[in-house]
Amino acid sequence: MKKISVLIVDNHAVVRTDYKAYLSLADKIGNIYEADCAEIACQQYIKHPTDIVIMDLSMQGMAGLESIRHLLSQDPLCKILVFSIHNEIVYAARSIKSGAKGYITKNSTPEKLVTAVCAIAKGQTYIDAEMAQQLAINMLTKESDESKIKSLSF
Repeated sequence: MKKISVLIVDNHAVVRTDYKAYLSLADKIGNIYEADCAEIACQQYIKHPTDIVIMDLSMQGMAGLESIRHLLSQDPLCKILVFSIHNEIVYAARSIKSGAKGYITKNSTPEKLVTAVCAIAKGQTYIDAEMAQQLAINMLTKESDESKIKSLSF
């Protein structure tokens, strides 16, 4: 079985080191590369096209959403998991709309990070269950509000 290669993009060295150490313990994970900003990540991805890019949204330089779009312009098949401190659904929604294949928060368990990486490597989308539920409710409420407004239109 081919192991999953990963690029961790986070401006905090401790975060990269900790999660690299944890991911390296997983049987399904192979090579792990690191970048401390989006610009370096784009260069690393060209040099070492990985199966998954794990990206923080809050970095100096190129912003997370912009870097998602940039990586996807380089390689439309790039699979990106956003791994962010932001637990508001607006960040998850914007990340997915920008092309990310998953979104989890940094207060997730390390096991959830491995689960998300493996799911995305298989071609699935992965959003933390609680956040996915909030997104679904938000979408349903928005659709309901839009249909009410349309019914008032002539």
